[in-house]
Amino acid sequence: MKLFHVLLGGVVLALVGCSSSDNLSSGTHQDEVAGLTHLPIGAEGRVLKLSSYTPAQVQDIQNAMQARGLYWTAAQTPAYLNGKVCPIDVYAHRGHYNYPENSSSAVLMGAIGGFDGVEIDVMLTRDGYWVVHHDSYTGRATGRSDGKRYRMSRIKGKEWNTLVVRDKDGYLTDERAPYAIDAFERWGSSYQLGQQLNIEIKEDADIVELNQLLRMARETLPRGSYLFSSLEFDVLKKLRELDKSVYLGYVWEPHPTSIAKAKQTARKAAKSDVLYQKYNRQINWVSDYEARKRSRSKSQKYSAKTVRKALGANSGLHVDIRSFVGASTIYTRSHQAGLERVATYSINGTDYHQAQLAYLKSRGRQLPDEAIMDTSKFEACHRLYPNLANKVRSYTPTTNYGRAIMQLPNDADFNRLEEQLMYLEDNHYIASNGRVRLMSRVAQAPVKVKSKASSKTSRTSSQVFIPADEELSLEAKPINIEIPN
Repeated sequence: MKLFHVLLGGVVLALVGCSSSDNLSSGTHQDEVAGLTHLPIGAEGRVLKLSSYTPAQVQDIQNAMQARGLYWTAAQTPAYLNGKVCPIDVYAHRGHYNYPENSSSAVLMGAIGGFDGVEIDVMLTRDGYWVVHHDSYTGRATGRSDGKRYRMSRIKGKEWNTLVVRDKDGYLTDERAPYAIDAFERWGSSYQLGQQLNIEIKEDADIVELNQLLRMARETLPRGSYLFSSLEFDVLKKLRELDKSVYLGYVWEPHPTSIAKAKQTARKAAKSDVLYQKYNRQINWVSDYEARKRSRSKSQKYSAKTVRKALGANSGLHVDIRSFVGASTIYTRSHQAGLERVATYSINGTDYHQAQLAYLKSRGRQLPDEAIMDTSKFEACHRLYPNLANKVRSYTPTTNYGRAIMQLPNDADFNRLEEQLMYLEDNHYIASNGRVRLMSRVAQAPVKVKSKASSKTSRTSSQVFIPADEELSLEAKPINIEIPN
Protein backbone atom coordinates (compact mmCIF):
# COMPACT_ATOMS: atom_id res chain seq x y z
CA MET A 1 0.00 0.00 0.00
CA LYS A 2 2.98 2.31 -0.49
CA LEU A 3 1.23 4.40 -3.14
CA PHE A 4 -1.81 4.94 -0.96
CA HIS A 5 0.32 6.21 1.90
CA VAL A 6 1.92 8.64 -0.54
CA LEU A 7 -1.57 9.94 -1.12
CA LEU A 8 -2.19 10.22 2.59
CA GLY A 9 1.08 12.04 3.02
CA GLY A 10 -0.50 14.90 1.13
CA VAL A 11 1.53 14.78 -2.08
CA VAL A 12 -1.37 14.09 -4.41
CA LEU A 13 -4.02 15.92 -2.44
CA ALA A 14 -1.87 19.03 -2.35
CA LEU A 15 -1.24 18.90 -6.08
CA VAL A 16 -4.88 18.57 -6.99
CA GLY A 17 -6.44 20.44 -4.11
CA CYS A 18 -7.16 23.36 -6.37
CA SER A 19 -10.15 25.08 -7.87
CA SER A 20 -11.90 24.01 -11.04
CA SER A 21 -10.14 26.80 -12.90
CA ASP A 22 -6.74 25.40 -11.88
CA ASN A 23 -7.28 21.66 -12.23
CA LEU A 24 -5.20 18.77 -13.51
CA SER A 25 -6.45 19.16 -17.06
CA SER A 26 -5.48 22.84 -17.23
CA GLY A 27 -1.83 21.91 -17.83
CA THR A 28 -0.59 24.58 -15.42
CA HIS A 29 1.40 22.13 -13.29
CA GLN A 30 5.07 21.33 -13.88
CA ASP A 31 5.65 17.78 -15.07
CA GLU A 32 7.50 15.46 -12.71
CA VAL A 33 9.41 13.68 -15.52
CA ALA A 34 10.61 15.53 -18.60
CA GLY A 35 9.70 14.46 -22.12
CA LEU A 36 6.16 13.21 -21.41
CA THR A 37 4.09 16.24 -22.37
CA HIS A 38 2.64 14.34 -25.32
CA LEU A 39 0.89 11.93 -22.92
CA PRO A 40 -2.44 12.45 -21.09
CA ILE A 41 -2.24 14.48 -17.89
CA GLY A 42 -2.98 11.35 -15.83
CA ALA A 43 0.08 9.49 -17.10
CA GLU A 44 2.69 8.36 -14.58
CA GLY A 45 5.43 10.96 -14.46
CA ARG A 46 3.36 13.90 -15.67
CA VAL A 47 1.71 15.81 -12.84
CA LEU A 48 2.20 12.84 -10.49
CA LYS A 49 5.01 10.32 -10.10
CA LEU A 50 3.94 7.63 -7.65
CA SER A 51 6.19 4.71 -8.64
CA SER A 52 9.71 3.95 -7.42
CA TYR A 53 11.10 3.79 -10.95
CA THR A 54 13.74 6.31 -12.01
CA PRO A 55 12.79 9.10 -14.44
CA ALA A 56 14.75 7.32 -17.20
CA GLN A 57 12.83 4.09 -16.55
CA VAL A 58 9.51 5.95 -16.53
CA GLN A 59 10.37 7.58 -19.85
CA ASP A 60 11.30 4.23 -21.38
CA ILE A 61 8.19 2.48 -20.08
CA GLN A 62 5.96 5.27 -21.37
CA ASN A 63 7.62 5.33 -24.79
CA ALA A 64 7.35 1.55 -25.12
CA MET A 65 3.72 1.66 -24.01
CA GLN A 66 3.02 4.41 -26.52
CA ALA A 67 4.43 2.22 -29.29
CA ARG A 68 1.56 -0.16 -28.48
CA GLY A 69 -1.09 2.57 -28.32
CA LEU A 70 -1.00 2.59 -24.51
CA TYR A 71 0.29 4.65 -21.62
CA TRP A 72 0.96 3.96 -17.96
CA THR A 73 -1.26 5.90 -15.56
CA ALA A 74 -0.30 7.42 -12.21
CA ALA A 75 -2.76 4.88 -10.76
CA GLN A 76 -0.20 2.25 -11.85
CA THR A 77 -2.37 0.60 -14.50
CA PRO A 78 -2.12 0.67 -18.31
CA ALA A 79 -4.62 2.66 -20.33
CA TYR A 80 -5.42 3.23 -23.99
CA LEU A 81 -4.13 6.43 -25.57
CA ASN A 82 -7.35 6.47 -27.54
CA GLY A 83 -10.01 5.45 -25.03
CA LYS A 84 -12.57 5.01 -27.81
CA VAL A 85 -10.73 2.10 -29.44
CA CYS A 86 -12.59 -0.18 -27.05
CA PRO A 87 -16.29 -0.33 -27.97
CA ILE A 88 -17.42 -0.55 -24.33
CA ASP A 89 -17.18 2.21 -21.71
CA VAL A 90 -15.89 1.21 -18.26
CA TYR A 91 -16.73 3.05 -15.04
CA ALA A 92 -14.70 2.61 -11.87
CA HIS A 93 -16.99 0.99 -9.30
CA ARG A 94 -16.85 3.11 -6.11
CA GLY A 95 -13.71 4.74 -7.44
CA HIS A 96 -10.39 3.19 -8.47
CA TYR A 97 -10.26 -0.40 -7.23
CA ASN A 98 -6.73 -0.05 -5.80
CA TYR A 99 -7.85 2.67 -3.39
CA PRO A 100 -10.35 2.85 -0.50
CA GLU A 101 -13.83 2.53 -1.94
CA ASN A 102 -15.98 5.66 -2.10
CA SER A 103 -13.03 7.79 -0.95
CA SER A 104 -11.75 11.07 -2.34
CA SER A 105 -8.49 9.36 -3.32
CA ALA A 106 -10.42 6.64 -5.20
CA VAL A 107 -12.34 9.34 -7.08
CA LEU A 108 -9.12 11.14 -7.97
CA MET A 109 -7.30 8.02 -9.16
CA GLY A 110 -10.37 6.92 -11.10
CA ALA A 111 -10.36 10.27 -12.88
CA ILE A 112 -6.73 9.92 -13.98
CA GLY A 113 -6.77 6.13 -14.36
CA GLY A 114 -8.02 5.84 -17.94
CA PHE A 115 -11.69 5.20 -17.12
CA ASP A 116 -14.71 6.67 -18.88
CA GLY A 117 -16.20 7.58 -15.52
CA VAL A 118 -16.37 6.85 -11.81
CA GLU A 119 -19.34 5.55 -9.82
CA ILE A 120 -19.91 6.51 -6.16
CA ASP A 121 -22.72 5.90 -3.66
CA VAL A 122 -24.35 8.71 -1.68
CA MET A 123 -26.53 8.51 1.43
CA LEU A 124 -28.07 10.94 3.94
CA THR A 125 -27.15 11.36 7.58
CA ARG A 126 -29.96 11.77 10.09
CA ASP A 127 -29.41 15.54 10.20
CA GLY A 128 -29.49 15.92 6.41
CA TYR A 129 -25.89 15.77 5.19
CA TRP A 130 -25.14 13.90 1.96
CA VAL A 131 -22.16 11.56 2.46
CA VAL A 132 -20.35 9.04 0.24
CA HIS A 133 -21.07 5.56 1.58
CA HIS A 134 -22.60 2.28 0.48
CA ASP A 135 -23.47 0.07 3.46
CA SER A 136 -26.32 0.32 5.94
CA TYR A 137 -23.74 0.41 8.74
CA THR A 138 -20.27 1.87 9.14
CA GLY A 139 -17.41 -0.47 9.98
CA ARG A 140 -16.49 -2.30 6.77
CA ALA A 141 -15.43 0.48 4.39
CA THR A 142 -15.24 3.17 7.06
CA GLY A 143 -14.39 2.94 10.73
CA ARG A 144 -12.93 4.31 13.94
CA SER A 145 -9.93 3.21 15.97
CA ASP A 146 -12.20 2.22 18.88
CA GLY A 147 -14.29 -0.06 16.61
CA LYS A 148 -17.55 1.79 17.20
CA ARG A 149 -20.10 1.34 14.42
CA TYR A 150 -23.11 3.40 13.41
CA ARG A 151 -26.34 2.68 11.60
CA MET A 152 -26.39 5.04 8.63
CA SER A 153 -30.07 5.88 9.14
CA ARG A 154 -29.18 7.25 12.60
CA ILE A 155 -25.71 8.72 12.18
CA LYS A 156 -25.28 12.50 12.41
CA GLY A 157 -22.71 14.77 10.85
CA LYS A 158 -20.63 15.15 14.01
CA GLU A 159 -20.36 11.34 14.22
CA TRP A 160 -19.55 11.06 10.53
CA ASN A 161 -16.66 13.44 11.15
CA THR A 162 -15.00 10.83 13.40
CA LEU A 163 -14.77 8.21 10.63
CA VAL A 164 -11.90 7.39 8.30
CA VAL A 165 -11.87 5.07 5.28
CA ARG A 166 -10.29 1.61 5.22
CA ASP A 167 -7.77 0.60 2.58
CA LYS A 168 -8.34 -2.42 0.33
CA ASP A 169 -6.75 -4.70 2.94
CA GLY A 170 -9.17 -3.55 5.63
CA TYR A 171 -6.82 -1.29 7.60
CA LEU A 172 -7.87 2.15 8.84
CA THR A 173 -6.16 5.01 7.03
CA ASP A 174 -5.69 8.70 7.84
CA GLU A 175 -8.11 9.74 5.08
CA ARG A 176 -11.42 10.92 6.46
CA ALA A 177 -14.71 9.57 5.19
CA PRO A 178 -15.93 12.06 2.57
CA TYR A 179 -19.08 14.10 2.31
CA ALA A 180 -20.67 14.24 -1.15
CA ILE A 181 -19.33 17.76 -1.64
CA ASP A 182 -15.78 16.45 -1.03
CA ALA A 183 -16.14 13.86 -3.80
CA PHE A 184 -17.72 16.43 -6.13
CA GLU A 185 -14.87 18.88 -5.59
CA ARG A 186 -12.28 16.16 -6.11
CA TRP A 187 -13.95 15.11 -9.36
CA GLY A 188 -14.31 18.70 -10.54
CA SER A 189 -10.58 19.34 -10.06
CA SER A 190 -9.32 16.17 -11.73
CA TYR A 191 -11.76 14.76 -14.30
CA GLN A 192 -10.94 14.84 -18.01
CA LEU A 193 -13.25 15.98 -20.80
CA GLY A 194 -15.80 13.29 -21.63
CA GLN A 195 -15.65 11.53 -18.25
CA GLN A 196 -18.70 11.43 -15.96
CA LEU A 197 -19.25 10.94 -12.24
CA ASN A 198 -22.09 8.44 -11.67
CA ILE A 199 -23.76 9.51 -8.41
CA GLU A 200 -25.82 6.52 -7.27
CA ILE A 201 -28.44 7.53 -4.71
CA LYS A 202 -28.96 4.88 -2.04
CA GLU A 203 -31.78 6.78 -0.29
CA ASP A 204 -35.53 7.09 -0.82
CA ALA A 205 -34.99 10.82 -0.43
CA ASP A 206 -37.69 13.46 -0.73
CA ILE A 207 -37.66 16.23 -3.32
CA VAL A 208 -36.16 18.81 -0.93
CA GLU A 209 -33.23 16.52 -0.07
CA LEU A 210 -32.71 15.67 -3.74
CA ASN A 211 -32.76 19.34 -4.66
CA GLN A 212 -29.97 19.91 -2.14
CA LEU A 213 -27.88 17.15 -3.75
CA LEU A 214 -28.60 18.45 -7.25
CA ARG A 215 -27.68 22.00 -6.25
CA MET A 216 -24.32 20.84 -4.86
CA ALA A 217 -23.58 19.03 -8.11
CA ARG A 218 -24.56 22.01 -10.24
CA GLU A 219 -22.46 24.44 -8.21
CA THR A 220 -19.39 22.18 -8.17
CA LEU A 221 -19.39 20.28 -11.46
CA PRO A 222 -19.74 21.38 -15.09
CA ARG A 223 -22.89 20.14 -16.79
CA GLY A 224 -22.27 16.86 -18.58
CA SER A 225 -19.57 15.75 -16.14
CA TYR A 226 -22.01 13.95 -13.83
CA LEU A 227 -25.13 11.78 -13.86
CA PHE A 228 -27.46 10.20 -11.32
CA SER A 229 -28.59 6.61 -10.90
CA SER A 230 -30.73 4.77 -8.37
CA LEU A 231 -32.53 1.55 -7.61
CA GLU A 232 -35.43 3.73 -6.41
CA PHE A 233 -37.55 4.63 -9.44
CA ASP A 234 -39.50 7.29 -7.54
CA VAL A 235 -36.24 9.05 -6.68
CA LEU A 236 -35.38 9.31 -10.36
CA LYS A 237 -38.84 10.67 -11.20
CA LYS A 238 -38.41 13.39 -8.57
CA LEU A 239 -34.99 14.24 -9.99
CA ARG A 240 -36.47 14.54 -13.45
CA GLU A 241 -38.91 17.12 -12.12
CA LEU A 242 -35.94 19.10 -10.83
CA ASP A 243 -33.70 18.72 -13.88
CA LYS A 244 -34.99 17.98 -17.38
CA SER A 245 -31.62 17.32 -19.01
CA VAL A 246 -29.33 15.39 -16.61
CA TYR A 247 -28.85 11.70 -17.43
CA LEU A 248 -30.71 9.32 -15.08
CA GLY A 249 -29.89 5.62 -14.85
CA TYR A 250 -32.52 3.25 -13.47
CA VAL A 251 -30.81 0.36 -11.68
CA TRP A 252 -32.60 -2.95 -12.09
CA GLU A 253 -32.57 -5.23 -9.08
CA PRO A 254 -30.10 -8.11 -9.46
CA HIS A 255 -31.07 -11.45 -10.89
CA PRO A 256 -32.37 -13.89 -8.20
CA THR A 257 -29.53 -16.30 -8.98
CA SER A 258 -27.00 -13.51 -8.47
CA ILE A 259 -28.50 -12.77 -5.06
CA ALA A 260 -28.41 -16.44 -4.09
CA LYS A 261 -24.77 -16.76 -5.11
CA ALA A 262 -23.88 -13.55 -3.31
CA LYS A 263 -25.47 -14.96 -0.14
CA GLN A 264 -23.42 -18.13 -0.56
CA THR A 265 -20.25 -16.09 -0.95
CA ALA A 266 -21.14 -14.01 2.11
CA ARG A 267 -21.57 -17.13 4.24
CA LYS A 268 -18.21 -18.50 3.12
CA ALA A 269 -16.49 -15.16 3.51
CA ALA A 270 -17.69 -14.88 7.10
CA LYS A 271 -15.41 -17.84 7.87
CA SER A 272 -12.39 -16.69 5.87
CA ASP A 273 -10.46 -13.43 6.05
CA VAL A 274 -8.98 -14.11 2.62
CA LEU A 275 -12.40 -14.49 1.01
CA TYR A 276 -13.74 -11.52 2.89
CA GLN A 277 -11.00 -9.26 1.59
CA LYS A 278 -11.45 -10.59 -1.95
CA TYR A 279 -15.21 -10.08 -2.03
CA ASN A 280 -15.64 -7.24 0.47
CA ARG A 281 -17.15 -4.96 -2.19
CA GLN A 282 -19.89 -7.50 -2.93
CA ILE A 283 -20.78 -9.41 0.24
CA ASN A 284 -22.44 -6.48 1.99
CA TRP A 285 -24.87 -5.97 -0.88
CA VAL A 286 -27.24 -8.80 0.09
CA SER A 287 -28.27 -7.56 3.51
CA ASP A 288 -28.59 -3.99 2.27
CA TYR A 289 -30.70 -5.06 -0.69
CA GLU A 290 -33.02 -7.18 1.43
CA ALA A 291 -33.43 -4.35 3.94
CA ARG A 292 -34.43 -1.98 1.15
CA LYS A 293 -36.71 -4.58 -0.38
CA ARG A 294 -38.57 -5.06 2.92
CA SER A 295 -39.01 -1.31 3.20
CA ARG A 296 -40.85 -1.17 -0.12
CA SER A 297 -44.44 -2.30 -0.45
CA LYS A 298 -43.64 -4.03 -3.71
CA SER A 299 -40.63 -5.00 -5.76
CA GLN A 300 -40.81 -4.35 -9.47
CA LYS A 301 -38.54 -3.98 -12.46
CA TYR A 302 -39.79 -1.30 -14.80
CA SER A 303 -39.52 -1.90 -18.53
CA ALA A 304 -37.47 0.16 -20.95
CA LYS A 305 -40.67 1.73 -22.33
CA THR A 306 -41.81 2.73 -18.85
CA VAL A 307 -38.40 4.22 -18.06
CA ARG A 308 -38.40 6.15 -21.34
CA LYS A 309 -41.89 7.50 -20.72
CA ALA A 310 -41.20 8.57 -17.13
CA LEU A 311 -37.60 9.79 -17.40
CA GLY A 312 -37.24 10.81 -21.04
CA ALA A 313 -34.65 10.01 -23.68
CA ASN A 314 -31.72 11.06 -21.50
CA SER A 315 -32.00 7.96 -19.35
CA GLY A 316 -31.01 4.30 -19.38
CA LEU A 317 -31.07 0.90 -17.75
CA HIS A 318 -28.31 -0.34 -15.43
CA VAL A 319 -28.74 -4.10 -15.12
CA ASP A 320 -27.06 -7.11 -13.54
CA ILE A 321 -24.82 -8.79 -16.13
CA ARG A 322 -26.64 -12.07 -15.47
CA SER A 323 -29.92 -10.43 -16.47
CA PHE A 324 -28.28 -8.89 -19.53
CA VAL A 325 -26.97 -12.27 -20.70
CA GLY A 326 -30.25 -14.03 -19.95
CA ALA A 327 -32.43 -11.50 -21.79
CA SER A 328 -30.97 -11.54 -25.27
CA THR A 329 -33.20 -8.69 -26.52
CA ILE A 330 -32.72 -6.28 -23.61
CA TYR A 331 -30.18 -4.14 -25.44
CA THR A 332 -32.22 -3.88 -28.63
CA ARG A 333 -35.49 -3.24 -26.80
CA SER A 334 -33.91 -0.52 -24.65
CA HIS A 335 -32.53 1.40 -27.61
CA GLN A 336 -35.67 0.90 -29.64
CA ALA A 337 -37.59 2.44 -26.75
CA GLY A 338 -35.32 5.47 -27.05
CA LEU A 339 -33.03 4.99 -24.04
CA GLU A 340 -29.54 6.44 -24.24
CA ARG A 341 -27.54 3.52 -22.83
CA VAL A 342 -27.57 0.12 -21.19
CA ALA A 343 -24.98 -0.44 -18.45
CA THR A 344 -24.10 -3.65 -16.61
CA TYR A 345 -22.89 -4.35 -13.10
CA SER A 346 -22.37 -7.49 -11.02
CA ILE A 347 -22.76 -8.40 -7.35
CA ASN A 348 -20.85 -11.64 -8.01
CA GLY A 349 -17.43 -10.13 -8.61
CA THR A 350 -15.38 -8.73 -11.46
CA ASP A 351 -14.13 -12.15 -12.62
CA TYR A 352 -17.71 -13.24 -13.25
CA HIS A 353 -18.55 -9.96 -14.96
CA GLN A 354 -15.56 -10.25 -17.27
CA ALA A 355 -16.32 -13.90 -18.04
CA GLN A 356 -19.86 -13.00 -19.08
CA LEU A 357 -18.68 -10.19 -21.31
CA ALA A 358 -16.26 -12.63 -22.95
CA TYR A 359 -19.13 -15.11 -23.39
CA LEU A 360 -21.25 -12.47 -25.14
CA LYS A 361 -18.42 -11.59 -27.49
CA SER A 362 -17.67 -15.26 -28.28
CA ARG A 363 -21.32 -15.72 -29.26
CA GLY A 364 -21.36 -12.62 -31.43
CA ARG A 365 -23.89 -10.94 -29.17
CA GLN A 366 -24.18 -7.26 -28.41
CA LEU A 367 -22.08 -5.98 -25.53
CA PRO A 368 -23.52 -3.36 -23.16
CA ASP A 369 -22.73 0.30 -23.77
CA GLU A 370 -21.08 0.52 -20.37
CA ALA A 371 -19.78 -1.75 -17.60
CA ILE A 372 -19.33 -0.69 -13.97
CA MET A 373 -16.40 -2.76 -12.70
CA ASP A 374 -13.71 -3.23 -10.04
CA THR A 375 -10.90 -3.32 -12.58
CA SER A 376 -9.24 -0.96 -15.04
CA LYS A 377 -10.74 -0.20 -18.42
CA PHE A 378 -7.62 -1.61 -20.02
CA GLU A 379 -7.95 -4.96 -18.25
CA ALA A 380 -11.67 -5.24 -19.00
CA CYS A 381 -11.17 -4.46 -22.69
CA HIS A 382 -7.86 -6.33 -23.03
CA ARG A 383 -9.57 -9.63 -22.17
CA LEU A 384 -12.03 -8.98 -25.01
CA TYR A 385 -9.76 -7.36 -27.60
CA PRO A 386 -6.08 -8.24 -26.96
CA ASN A 387 -5.04 -7.01 -30.39
CA LEU A 388 -5.77 -3.45 -29.29
CA ALA A 389 -2.30 -3.67 -27.67
CA ASN A 390 -0.65 -4.41 -31.00
CA LYS A 391 2.53 -2.49 -31.80
CA VAL A 392 1.53 0.54 -33.86
CA ARG A 393 5.00 1.99 -34.36
CA SER A 394 8.65 1.04 -33.86
CA TYR A 395 10.63 2.01 -30.81
CA THR A 396 14.11 1.12 -29.57
CA PRO A 397 13.91 0.71 -25.79
CA THR A 398 16.69 1.76 -23.43
CA THR A 399 15.91 -0.35 -20.35
CA ASN A 400 14.83 -3.92 -19.69
CA TYR A 401 11.33 -2.68 -18.84
CA GLY A 402 10.94 -1.11 -22.28
CA ARG A 403 12.41 -4.20 -23.96
CA ALA A 404 9.94 -6.43 -22.13
CA ILE A 405 6.98 -4.26 -23.13
CA MET A 406 8.05 -4.32 -26.79
CA GLN A 407 8.66 -8.08 -26.73
CA LEU A 408 5.47 -9.24 -25.00
CA PRO A 409 2.67 -10.68 -27.15
CA ASN A 410 -0.57 -8.75 -27.50
CA ASP A 411 -2.41 -10.88 -24.95
CA ALA A 412 0.16 -10.35 -22.17
CA ASP A 413 -0.69 -8.94 -18.76
CA PHE A 414 0.94 -5.52 -18.90
CA ASN A 415 0.05 -4.85 -15.26
CA ARG A 416 2.66 -7.30 -13.94
CA LEU A 417 5.83 -5.94 -15.47
CA GLU A 418 8.28 -7.07 -12.77
CA GLU A 419 7.00 -10.64 -12.98
CA GLN A 420 7.06 -10.57 -16.78
CA LEU A 421 10.79 -9.82 -16.63
CA MET A 422 11.40 -13.03 -14.70
CA TYR A 423 9.25 -15.21 -16.95
CA LEU A 424 10.76 -13.77 -20.10
CA GLU A 425 14.14 -14.99 -18.89
CA ASP A 426 12.77 -18.51 -19.32
CA ASN A 427 10.99 -17.67 -22.59
CA HIS A 428 7.53 -17.54 -21.00
CA TYR A 429 5.08 -14.76 -20.19
CA ILE A 430 1.93 -14.19 -18.15
CA ALA A 431 -1.20 -13.81 -20.28
CA SER A 432 -4.05 -11.46 -19.37
CA ASN A 433 -6.12 -14.42 -18.13
CA GLY A 434 -3.39 -15.27 -15.58
CA ARG A 435 -1.97 -18.29 -17.43
CA VAL A 436 1.74 -18.73 -18.05
CA ARG A 437 2.44 -19.35 -21.73
CA LEU A 438 5.46 -20.20 -23.85
CA MET A 439 6.73 -17.41 -26.07
CA SER A 440 6.48 -18.06 -29.79
CA ARG A 441 9.56 -19.60 -31.42
CA VAL A 442 9.68 -16.65 -33.80
CA ALA A 443 9.71 -14.16 -30.96
CA GLN A 444 12.80 -12.20 -30.11
CA ALA A 445 15.42 -13.67 -27.77
CA PRO A 446 14.31 -13.64 -24.14
CA VAL A 447 15.26 -10.70 -22.00
CA LYS A 448 18.27 -11.63 -19.83
CA VAL A 449 18.27 -9.52 -16.72
CA LYS A 450 18.84 -9.94 -13.02
CA SER A 451 15.71 -8.12 -12.00
CA LYS A 452 14.46 -7.79 -8.48
CA ALA A 453 11.44 -9.95 -7.79
CA SER A 454 8.19 -8.38 -6.73
CA SER A 455 7.45 -8.35 -3.02
CA LYS A 456 5.03 -11.22 -3.36
CA THR A 457 7.16 -13.46 -5.57
CA SER A 458 10.33 -15.26 -4.50
CA ARG A 459 13.14 -16.78 -6.57
CA THR A 460 15.78 -19.30 -5.63
CA SER A 461 17.88 -19.22 -8.79
CA SER A 462 18.43 -17.22 -11.94
CA GLN A 463 16.28 -19.63 -13.93
CA VAL A 464 12.52 -20.04 -13.61
CA PHE A 465 11.54 -23.72 -13.57
CA ILE A 466 7.99 -24.33 -14.80
CA PRO A 467 6.81 -27.96 -14.54
CA ALA A 468 4.17 -28.88 -17.07
CA ASP A 469 2.01 -30.86 -14.63
CA GLU A 470 1.78 -28.33 -11.83
CA GLU A 471 -0.17 -25.16 -11.11
CA LEU A 472 1.75 -22.15 -9.84
CA SER A 473 0.32 -19.17 -8.00
CA LEU A 474 1.33 -15.54 -8.36
CA GLU A 475 -0.12 -13.16 -5.78
CA ALA A 476 -2.59 -15.85 -4.66
CA LYS A 477 -3.98 -16.16 -8.20
CA PRO A 478 -4.06 -19.63 -9.75
CA ILE A 479 -2.00 -19.95 -12.92
CA ASN A 480 -2.42 -22.81 -15.34
CA ILE A 481 0.50 -23.78 -17.52
CA GLU A 482 -0.03 -24.01 -21.29
CA ILE A 483 2.92 -25.44 -23.27
CA PRO A 484 2.16 -26.25 -26.90
CA ASN A 485 3.09 -29.66 -28.34
